[in-house]
Amino acid sequence: MTISIILILQFIEIISSASNPRLLIISLDGFRHQYLKQYQFEALNRVENEGIKSKNGMQPTFVTMTYPNHISIATGMYQEDHGIIHNRFFDTNLQKIVTFDTRDEGQWSDTKVEPLWITATKQGKKSAVLFWPAAHNEFHGARPLIYSWLYTDNISMREKIDNTVSYFRENVVELVMLYHFEPDKQGHVYGPDSDEIHETLIRLDGDINYLLEKVKRELDDDLNIIILSDHGMANTVRTVQPFRDGYVNRSSVEDNILDGTLFSVTPRSGQVSFEQK
Repeated sequence: MTISIILILQFIEIISSASNPRLLIISLDGFRHQYLKQYQFEALNRVENEGIKSKNGMQPTFVTMTYPNHISIATGMYQEDHGIIHNRFFDTNLQKIVTFDTRDEGQWSDTKVEPLWITATKQGKKSAVLFWPAAHNEFHGARPLIYSWLYTDNISMREKIDNTVSYFRENVVELVMLYHFEPDKQGHVYGPDSDEIHETLIRLDGDINYLLEKVKRELDDDLNIIILSDHGMANTVRTVQPFRDGYVNRSSVEDNILDGTLFSVTPRSGQVSFEQK
């Protein structure tokens, strides 16, 4: 078995020599590339040392959030082209709020926006898309063979791995795109350099080792694997609260989205006042 790594976070690829190669793409949300130098890992460092990785990781698209970057990864498009600009935003074409859970309401009407699993489907390849943002949506009349309905953080990585390997073992699919919500969840709650993050990373490393052993035992090492991430994470120096700090007159705002790096406002009667502090 030949192993290589590229860092997106990191992009671990186990090369298969099969005539009909199969591919597993795993996204670990919020896993910044510095973690590979910051901590010691059994599975991830072993794969890193035996393979290839990019030196400085991936430059994510802006806005550096989960939903837009996962669509960029899946489609190869910038956010202004695929249309997902935030985890939650007001779609001017649909005239409504779009989120992870929005399903088949016209947000994917642009035929140029095509995720990898739809390309595979069009080429006669069967795929499973598990918890990846937008997996539950139809694209131009096509869906993957297997897909999860909703984004959730209630399912463990090992349960996802068990399901994934079973799909490959039973020859159900040739492509699996698997999303996992960690370590992003702990990073937002405790900080990217916290003890809780370290504990989560060590557990995830154990999960990756579990995956590699399971692939070796049940699939004869016959699987291409890519491990990547959508964005990194850093400690905040200052928190800006537009309403409290007086930047926006709350009475002039019909609706707002204040999350992450962007503040979006829907004005009431076209009147929003801003004041630079």
